[in-house]
Parts: sequence; structure tokens; C-alpha cells
Amino acid sequence: MTEQTSSPRRTVLTGGILVTGASGTVGRAVVDALAEAGETVIAGMRDPRAWIAEGARRASGTAAGQQPAGPGTARPAGKPLRAPNQKPSRNPAHKPGGHGASASPGRMIGRPGAGAAAGAGRPAAATGTTGGGATVRAFDFADRSTWARALAGVDRVFLLVPPTIGNVGRTLIPFIDQAMEESGVRQIVFLSAPGVRFDTRSPHHVVEQYLKRTRTPHTILRPNVLMQTLSTLYRDDIRLRSEIVLPAGGARVAFVDAADVGRCAARVLTEPGHLGKSYSLAGEESLSFPQVAESLTGVLGRPIRYTATTEAEFAELAAKQGVTGPDIAAQARWYRAARRRLTALPNRGIRRLTGRPATTMRGFLEEHRQTWL
Repeated sequence: MTEQTSSPRRTVLTGGILVTGASGTVGRAVVDALAEAGETVIAGMRDPRAWIAEGARRASGTAAGQQPAGPGTARPAGKPLRAPNQKPSRNPAHKPGGHGASASPGRMIGRPGAGAAAGAGRPAAATGTTGGGATVRAFDFADRSTWARALAGVDRVFLLVPPTIGNVGRTLIPFIDQAMEESGVRQIVFLSAPGVRFDTRSPHHVVEQYLKRTRTPHTILRPNVLMQTLSTLYRDDIRLRSEIVLPAGGARVAFVDAADVGRCAARVLTEPGHLGKSYSLAGEESLSFPQVAESLTGVLGRPIRYTATTEAEFAELAAKQGVTGPDIAAQARWYRAARRRLTALPNRGIRRLTGRPATTMRGFLEEHRQTWL
């Protein structure tokens, strides 16, 4: 846990929670955790039909034993190539004051219930529901026409930076303004990344600083490298070629399970005491990639090797496999941070927030063993 600061008390929030990027690895885990907690969840995504179709396949049993290539295996949020120069003076919410007992000092937010009122008299924004009871709504940071409907009836937002977005000044920043000033949102939980406090070019850094500068009621989560990279991004390397090829050198990583991140997000979104705080989420063990390969060898019963490569070689290989430029850049940044030992230190942040120990790598590999067979 880091950067814990005092925060104002807030009234009990009873509206819905919008999860942006809900079709991605972390977003889906957050949706699941919130639904399990009995919250009203709005799953925001660019293509709701893919989620609904996947849910229908799973409900009918036709997806049993398959590894979906769609909603459940989307990439974790990475860090795009550049961030814009953001001018805070453009936001009128710098003025003191606010509405209601839960207003954060220095930031004027929308009136309670404004989000619900915004959708009155219009067709329902939802395009379907998930098996877990979440409402699915079309949402795209690049399409402002989707914002108001996605925010209707919402008082909390789980916010992340999609890998394809580099200019948060034209996307996430205006969305934050609209959520806080027009839609009655009372808390934003932002999914950031380790080391971004010192990387001023990172879009995550820009968003973090904007939330703090405007005194937006917020909580920041900084998870380490996800275990799910092994079951999504590098699944075929392991399954078909029995190798992990990464520009990570001899780095050690305290990997985290997206399900643990989801449970942490659910906690900070549903209980008081987390406004203005930042949490570093890491596993409780620090592993090198040769150790990860050794664990995979034990679980799968066949040799898995780790091959350290350069960033240039990694980018060339990824491009041949169809990985997009922004995704390659995002992954390169993650492993650059790993080589700088920014993801090496384990901690008990997950245990403190959820009351449960972080998932171990061995436990994750055994649970998802079928992925690599």
C-alpha cells in the first residue's frame, strides 16, 4: 500500500457502478467481483454483442473446454506510446464547493441522481445482461455519444486506459469531467500501473495527476504484471512451442491474478475509507521467468523454456504474429519496468484489502492448466 492520505467521509452510495473496459481481463474480473457482492453493475464495452454472444455460448455449454478469443481473453491495460500535454485550467471544477455531504473539497460535482435523470424518457442504454446479472451497455472513450447513456444511474466508475488510447487529453480527461460534473458520479477508481509516478510520458501518469489536481474523489490501484498474460498473450507460445519469449532479461516479478485485482476493486468501490488513497497490488512471491517456466513444466508435464530476447527481436516476432503496434509498445513498457525492478517487490496489499492471500503462481497455473494443453 502506498500514498495513503486522509480523505473525506462519504454518504452511502446506492447507484450503479460503471466498469469501463469490461470485456478485458481486469474489467471482467471487476464485473464478476461486484456482481458477487450484489452491486448494480454496468459493464461498458465497445461491442456488447460479443459479450452477450459469449455468455449465451457458455450458458448453453457449447463453449465448454474452449479458450475464447474474445471478451474473456482481452489484453490487460498497457501503456501507450505517449501522453498529451494536459492543461488543468480547462476544467471548471477547480472551484471550491460541491453538492451533498459526499462532495470532495475543491471539486464541484453533479447533483445526486443526475445520471439517472439523464436517461429519462430515452430508450434503455443496455443491450443485454451477463450471466452474472450485470447490465451491458455500449461504451467507447472515442465516441462521446455513448458516454451519457453508459453513465445513466451510475454513481461510481471503474476507469482504465485501453491499450489503443494514447491521447487521454481527448478521451479519458473529458470523460472524467462529464462523469463528475454532469452525471452525479461520486467516486472514480482508476486502474494505473507500477512506476508511472516517475514516467511523465505515460498516459497513466497524466490521469493520476489530473485526478489529484482536480481533487476528484478517487482511488488508484497499481497492479503488477498479470498472471493472465501467460494464458492470453503468451498462450500459443507455451501451448504450441513450449516456450516463453520475452524482453524481460533476468527480471523478477511479483505477479498478480486479475481475479485478485477484481476483488480489490470491489472492496474500494463498496466500502468507505478509500478516497484519496493509492494501493500497490503485487503478489506475495517474486519470481523470475525461468522459475515461471519451471512451474509450467511441473504443471504441464513437459519441458517449458524461457528465452530472453531484446525489445527489437520481441517486437519483430510479435508483429509477425499479428500483434498491433500499440500493443507491442505497451508490452515493451511493462518489461522495461520489470528490468528496472519496478515490479519485483512482493507485498500484502491484496491480503490487506480483501482479507485473503494473493493467488500463487502455482495455484493459477494448476487452475488454468487446460489453457496450455
